Amino acid sequence: MSTRVDTALLGELKKYGAFDVSQCFHCGNCTAVCPLSNGDDNFPRRMIRYSQIGDRQRLLASKEAWLCYYCGECSDTCPRQAEPGEFMASVRRYAIASFDPTGISRFLYTSKLSTAILMVVLSLIFALFMLTQSGAMVREHPAMFQFIPFEVIHDVGLGVILVAVLAMIIGIVRMARMLSPGIRGPTASEENAGRGSTVSRVASAAKATAAELAAEKRYRDCEKEPETPWYRSRWFMHWAIMWGFIGLAAATAIDYVLLLVAEKVPGQPEPLWHPTRLLGTLAGLLAIYGATIALISRFRKRDKYSSHSLLSDWLFLWLLFGATLTGFLVELALYLPQGTTWGYVVFLVHVILGMEIVVLLPFTKFAHAVYRPLALFALNMSNSKVDG
Repeated sequence: MSTRVDTALLGELKKYGAFDVSQCFHCGNCTAVCPLSNGDDNFPRRMIRYSQIGDRQRLLASKEAWLCYYCGECSDTCPRQAEPGEFMASVRRYAIASFDPTGISRFLYTSKLSTAILMVVLSLIFALFMLTQSGAMVREHPAMFQFIPFEVIHDVGLGVILVAVLAMIIGIVRMARMLSPGIRGPTASEENAGRGSTVSRVASAAKATAAELAAEKRYRDCEKEPETPWYRSRWFMHWAIMWGFIGLAAATAIDYVLLLVAEKVPGQPEPLWHPTRLLGTLAGLLAIYGATIALISRFRKRDKYSSHSLLSDWLFLWLLFGATLTGFLVELALYLPQGTTWGYVVFLVHVILGMEIVVLLPFTKFAHAVYRPLALFALNMSNSKVDG
């Protein structure tokens, strides 16, 4: 099969991060020290070679880009200061932009001005639309959630979700097409042993992927600072953000179902031990803790991973932190003896931030939540050996 070489690829990749792999002479040190590179997963070296020769297709088809968690060990030990860890992060940003059908990701990752303009425009659109549909600020608790009618939030939310899901599906299809040729088929011995069926291999790969995502074992293996307390480790930070967001999404979905099925009054205070309230509170604590640790690490630039953050990398963290914090403030306002005016403002900000998180899902670092599991699934499909 012929390979189309693009001499402009390396220069294009440099727009997505701070690295200089043109200095790389392929000593192999980065692959040797990487705790996650083993067997056929020879990264970052293989990925660097693809970029140097301009093999765009193989670069985007490489699941290795998503198997890297940027521990920074390769960059710390690189004799040429080529920053291979940042290079891998740049490849992921470039892949997100390449899979994105709208071109929004490219602007977010390569232009601070475009990022700032987009966020201002989105905020104004959501705010103005909500305010044109809003009611009076009455100092009563249920009225806070009638300030912006539930139907308006519901309709806008569905529209935002549909846009994000459509863009994400297109991105997933594009990535899957890239990855599919690299998935190993069953060997003759596996077929003869009855272990090569598609259903068995898919089930085995799905199980392995789910187990990895739940505990993020590869991320723990990547942790290079064992002296760091577990509660400040990058692994726990990432795990807290992931499960915090999942828990908040689940609590929101359950609450929404109760509003439709049980005709629950929007904004009605519930006991703190109510299942959805408890789930939302615990998940919110996890999310805001993980986001806070991540933001502090980026401010202090305590490691290679934190020192090369782009504005778009900060974006999701600030949105998650802001949405979770305002969510707690709205909850506080509901439990006060009497309604407050500031509660209405916080509620409006909370709704806007929530909408922005969802609509930007396919275009920011949040897209890792979809593309990384797909890459892990492709890896496990290639390695799956199902017992009959």
